[in-house]
Amino acid sequence: MNPATRDAGSIVLRALRSRRLWFLIGITNVAAGVWIASHRSPDVWTVAHWCRDWLINGVSPYPGVEFRTNYPPYTLVLLSPLTIIPERMLGMTWGLISAALAVTVGWLGLTATTSVTDRDRQALVVSIGFFLSWESVRVGLGLGQFTLVALACGLGAVASRERITRGVLLGLSMIKPQIGVAFLLWAMLEGAWASVVISALPIVVGTIVFAARLGQGPLRIAAAYSDVFLHQISGPGFREGTLELRPLIHDLVASTALADMIHVAFVAGTLLFVVLAQRRMSAPNRSLFLLPLTCLWTLMSVYHAAYDLVLLWPATIALWNWQHRAVVGDALQGVPSGRSEDRPLQQRFSIAALSLLQLVLIVDIPGLWWKAAGRPAAPVFEGFGPAALQHFDRFLVVALFATIGALSIRSEPSATSSTSISFSEEGLTPQVQC
Repeated sequence: MNPATRDAGSIVLRALRSRRLWFLIGITNVAAGVWIASHRSPDVWTVAHWCRDWLINGVSPYPGVEFRTNYPPYTLVLLSPLTIIPERMLGMTWGLISAALAVTVGWLGLTATTSVTDRDRQALVVSIGFFLSWESVRVGLGLGQFTLVALACGLGAVASRERITRGVLLGLSMIKPQIGVAFLLWAMLEGAWASVVISALPIVVGTIVFAARLGQGPLRIAAAYSDVFLHQISGPGFREGTLELRPLIHDLVASTALADMIHVAFVAGTLLFVVLAQRRMSAPNRSLFLLPLTCLWTLMSVYHAAYDLVLLWPATIALWNWQHRAVVGDALQGVPSGRSEDRPLQQRFSIAALSLLQLVLIVDIPGLWWKAAGRPAAPVFEGFGPAALQHFDRFLVVALFATIGALSIRSEPSATSSTSISFSEEGLTPQVQC
């Protein structure tokens, strides 16, 4: 490797581990999202209108399959405080709250990682700024979405060691079921059944309150919402997201019935894999890889919009944590890594791949292609290349699921419980202290 290439690689590595740089980039990205929210923020306006109709006017948002809302009844109850915020301040207020939630999610994601000591966690390249710089964070903020609420509650449940608190947070994460199900599945696989049972409390109480305001029975409300739910997930007019595999399967298979059968088989098969893989994982691997697998499983299986890519935060932390293990393991075995050309090929490749993953999450490949095409209302992708770009995020999620699934059952944890590392100015060069 020539000196110029080596110097360029060292500069990139120093930038990657600069927490101040990433925090600055992240805060700038979040500030842009808040600014957009103050001017548009359509989703929070819509949800506030639904809540106002239910709470103040006593109007049901579930008149039948021609639904006005696809949010569960207990979600509207939990979000009903939005009705007290003046409309002219709603976008900015929710944008600021969501910005605080984004920082909280970044911190909780790192806190919930229990496979290394606090001292070792400080040596990880990944930081809160990594998460704050993502395109999905800015888009969610600008739209006034509620994904960060569900994600913060879910990660809080993972980080909590108190049974009741964990259960309540699991229930609150279900305000967006496609997000909360990842954490509910994680709790089941971890054997936290008491918390799973307790998680039903916010859902049941919220549904009862919703029904009481309308003077109807909870079962009737639940049945009305189930009609809306089934209308979205079944039939040829199912709701398409940008991350789940179902639309891709329908593009590849002409028969709608056959495509749905393949999709159901894939969802069931990958769920079975997660269950079986969990049984084969060592305890450190389970704490590191199980939650990323459940998050990736729900991203592949059910409707998710592009802003739900924030669910990749646990997977990103896990992969950088795995790379940290490799660095410490090599250092303990005396593998030279002081210069770029001396590092093991696997270590250099993993750093490059993880850096590329971060770049992809910052720029949003399908979004760039859509903008380059002139922002068409109904994008048409002709040819293999454009079609592949359309489905890029789906391929990304599948690739991450396969990678983490393989690592979870094959990778053995390094002896990091009693070690810490620092990094030299030349690059990711471990200085091991036992």
